[in-house]
Amino acid sequence: MTYAGDSSIDARVREVVADYGRRQTRLFLTFALVEGVILAGLVAVVYGFELIDPDVGIWFIVAVALAGGFLLSMLLLRLMQARTRAIAQAKGDNPLF
Repeated sequence: MTYAGDSSIDARVREVVADYGRRQTRLFLTFALVEGVILAGLVAVVYGFELIDPDVGIWFIVAVALAGGFLLSMLLLRLMQARTRAIAQAKGDNPLF
C-alpha cells in the first residue's frame, strides 16, 4: 500500500502506469464513439437513405474503417512511446533514449 507522501521509485512507476492506463481507456472510448458515429452515419447514407449506390458505398465504409484502424494504431503507438518515456523518467533513467 502506498500513501500520499510515498516517493519511492516503485510508487512513481505505479502512478505513471495507472495514469497511462486511464489515458488508454479514454482513448479507446473516445475513438470507438467517434468511429461508431461516423460508420453508422455512413451506413445510414448508403443503405438507409440510398444516397450512394451500395456497390460503391461499401468501399467508402471499408475505406473509413481502414483509415480508422490506421489512425488508432498510430495513436496507440504514440501513447505507448510516451508511456515508456514517462516510466523511464520516473525511474530516473536517461529520458533521451
